[in-house]
Amino acid sequence: MNWFVTESPRPAWIARRSYAPWLVIATVCFGAFMGQLDASIVTLAFPAMSAHFHADPEWISLSYLITLVALLVPMGRIADRVGRKIVYIYGFALFTGASVACVYAPGFDALIAARIAQAVGAAMLQANSVALVTTAVAPEQRRRALGVQAAAQAAGLAAGPLLGGYLTENFGWQAVFAINVPIGVVALIAGHYLLPRTKTARDKGKPTWQVLPGLTGVLLTYAALFAPMTLLPFTMRQPLAQIGLTVAALPLGFAIAATLLSRPGIRTGALIAAIALILPVPQVVQLVVAGIGLGIIAPACTKRVMSALPEGSAGVGSGLVNVARGLGTALGVAVATLLVHTFQ
Repeated sequence: MNWFVTESPRPAWIARRSYAPWLVIATVCFGAFMGQLDASIVTLAFPAMSAHFHADPEWISLSYLITLVALLVPMGRIADRVGRKIVYIYGFALFTGASVACVYAPGFDALIAARIAQAVGAAMLQANSVALVTTAVAPEQRRRALGVQAAAQAAGLAAGPLLGGYLTENFGWQAVFAINVPIGVVALIAGHYLLPRTKTARDKGKPTWQVLPGLTGVLLTYAALFAPMTLLPFTMRQPLAQIGLTVAALPLGFAIAATLLSRPGIRTGALIAAIALILPVPQVVQLVVAGIGLGIIAPACTKRVMSALPEGSAGVGSGLVNVARGLGTALGVAVATLLVHTFQ
């Protein structure tokens, strides 16, 4: 049974390729895309799920987010010891299986249990994503690589509202979970063949205070990203498909900036996001511009965190970054939900 807990190597012909590190990043992008797709796609299905189960929909997100945040750092530490590849692949398997359980959940309690199982799998993925990226490429390429990974997350966020509205209206809320299954199967195959063995020697280095400003920036960025994405479906009166197009503008701007704008710094991103709030333009344009500002901030803050840690603690660093992302997401969802209940 040693194979069950032992990482398999990549095929030699893949490992020899000059672009092999970018194949690692492409594989990580599957997880980045799927995780954020799942986080955002359910927001458009909240009203339908609430009506179906006669329950408060925020627990569908909050149960997931609380579990995810609690497990990110422990999963990162486990991955540093036993190998990031094997934890990442098992995370995909669990997340995909739990998505199937969400589709067939017979009641609200069963749905919440399946969402918690999804969160465990997502923690195994997210606790390794940033570590896999930063250890795969040279230091001078890390900002760009982290931008690509952040862009994949933003693409998932952008696709979520678009797909969520369409799938819920045409196939029911169950479809927003079923969409994870084919993505997960492809990602499992890609992970097996494209990820290298990643177990590193145990490092005694610990996170220092230098990571705190970066983590704070990540938290605030994701709070600003998720609050309007949760709030708009409840406040807009257009058809779901149109709401989805509007909501998608924010993560679309994020993806553009994270992929293409690797030079501007955190202050520039914050200035752009602030200016977006006062621009006398249509709402969808405001959201794109705000997303561009946030998409500049997030990779820069992430690089600052990972640069402050030794390579042997990359899994812990990855877990910390994603804790900040998760807490920011939870904060954004909580604030938006509070506003909905206050003004309805």
